[in-house]
Amino acid sequence: MSEVVGLAIDIGQTQARVRVLGAGPRASEREHEVSGFAYGGDVLAVIPSIVDDVARVRGLDRIDAVAVGSTGLYGRVPAIDGMAERLHRDHGVRRTIVADDAVTAYLGARGDAHGVVVAAGTGMVGLGLGPRGAARVDGVGGMIGDEGAGWWIGRRGLIAAISASDGRSDASPALLARLERRFGRVAEFPAALAAEENPVAVVASFAKEVAEVAREGDAVARRIWREAGGHIAGVVVAAALRSGLERDVPWVLLGRLGAADDLLRPGWEPVLHAAVPGVARVAPGGMPLDGVTRLLDVDPARFGAMVRAVEL
Repeated sequence: MSEVVGLAIDIGQTQARVRVLGAGPRASEREHEVSGFAYGGDVLAVIPSIVDDVARVRGLDRIDAVAVGSTGLYGRVPAIDGMAERLHRDHGVRRTIVADDAVTAYLGARGDAHGVVVAAGTGMVGLGLGPRGAARVDGVGGMIGDEGAGWWIGRRGLIAAISASDGRSDASPALLARLERRFGRVAEFPAALAAEENPVAVVASFAKEVAEVAREGDAVARRIWREAGGHIAGVVVAAALRSGLERDVPWVLLGRLGAADDLLRPGWEPVLHAAVPGVARVAPGGMPLDGVTRLLDVDPARFGAMVRAVEL
């Protein structure tokens, strides 16, 4: 067996991705996908289970370090000493570092360079890094935030669909047709959704239908995406200004929503250019899992409560 340096784990609401570091030359053979984190659960309890599963599948008898970027931490990583001790006992892990997913998304996309990174998938979180330090925006979960994220778009689309069934205003018969084609009769959908193990993921998955209907010309669906773009712009502006960036700000959009920038752009462009002169969207230098890997080489103190590390 090749010597194992460590594991990099990127935990999202829908899935978690794991990269085995130092265990082979080809990244595609070193990465795994497992179930993600469901809000209401304990993130720190999920991590050892993921490590156990990967160690078993790969036949790893020792892991030197574990780096984690995760949703569900809300910008403040709790004490990880107990979890680190368990990983040390079970797998020989000597260094454990856990970060809020805003940090790892940023490190993957921008490294040490100033700017703003927004990660928009099921949920949404932004991070600005500038002269005043790091500023985290949103990422508080779908109950009270994540506006403009996949969950928000899917929810708005489902509301428009059900409104069409009810005969309410601001409704979309086209989205109703999509709901019933995918989930069955609309009258049965609320109970079916309530019985789902991860209803947030199911709702977020409907964002794809909203995008397709929007591209077919549906005015309600197009407005949903335009408003989502406006929310993304609000995250960029807040992250930039709080981190001390007032002009010529490079920003990156990561996550599945980036595939629909044609629908989002009409919402974000007027807001961004009015608030931050010279703002420009740029390509990411890497992805969140790359940022988790980079955690092993950064000073945790730079990001305050958003990162914790334990050495044993």
